[in-house]
Amino acid sequence: MNVETLNALPPRQSADVMSLSVRATTHDGVKPLSEQSVLDARRLPAEGAAATRTSHLLVFDNPGEINARVIGYAHIEHPGEDEPATFELVVHPEHRGQGLGHGLLSQILSTWPGARGWAHGNLEAAQSLAQGRGMRPVRELWQMSRPVDREDADSLPEVNVPEGFEVRSFEVGRDEEAWLAVNARAFADHGEQGRTTLQDLQDRMSETWFDPHGFLLIEDVADPGQPRLAGFHWTKVEPAEPGSSRSTAGEVYVVGVDPAYQGRGLGRLSTVVGLRHLQACGLSEVRLYVDGDNAAAVATYRKLGFERIGIDVMYAAEPLP
Repeated sequence: MNVETLNALPPRQSADVMSLSVRATTHDGVKPLSEQSVLDARRLPAEGAAATRTSHLLVFDNPGEINARVIGYAHIEHPGEDEPATFELVVHPEHRGQGLGHGLLSQILSTWPGARGWAHGNLEAAQSLAQGRGMRPVRELWQMSRPVDREDADSLPEVNVPEGFEVRSFEVGRDEEAWLAVNARAFADHGEQGRTTLQDLQDRMSETWFDPHGFLLIEDVADPGQPRLAGFHWTKVEPAEPGSSRSTAGEVYVVGVDPAYQGRGLGRLSTVVGLRHLQACGLSEVRLYVDGDNAAAVATYRKLGFERIGIDVMYAAEPLP
């Protein structure tokens, strides 16, 4: 099996990967690629350094021919020597059972020993593929959900902002650097979120779903002349599906609190402020992702009415310590 490796995708191959992802989603009922992988596959890197941390592995149905289509794809992020590479892979539903997944996985593990792979939805085929190479689960990412009803005002806690703090919306062109700094501190132990760059932020601000009014900031205004960002809740509402007049579900995209402000109830405040915003948008459901071993966060979300509806599992090639 021939596997082509690129640091960035030309437009035609990018379109092929997006089409492949849609076909797999329709067939499996779960998206095979994360948001970051989709962004990387859709765009040429804005900076040369960005290309060095991402690789794209492609398998074609008719290699070398002008009309060749991508039928197998893997996205690999290799951030540096101190962190293992992470990957996602997908095979076209009509070309499964031909060893393409095994071939892509073998290429990944031979090139990036110790790589870790995400199995979105932890489907049976993904489990079999990972376990066949001696990979084992090392992380669970839960998807949780709760209904929201704008008519039921009592379904969510009241917003009680402590004295000395204010809530406002994100302002494009003003708040980027402050948010990046707080986000980095809040997620210092979280590989993906903690290393968000200005380019990553700008990428998401360019998406059709971005709404600064749903990007809510908690500011310390005890010193009116020098307010400080203390926490935030970035909500997400995808555009309505074709044939629908409005979206039905929103997302708790990212909630964070500066470690300097921990223990003051701002995590709960940030969460409730965002949920209230999504409720006011007229949605019927709110979803979120949380690490399964984050007992405190899971407990908080359960108290707010969230229940687990799905799971993504990360598999590692190396033995656990």
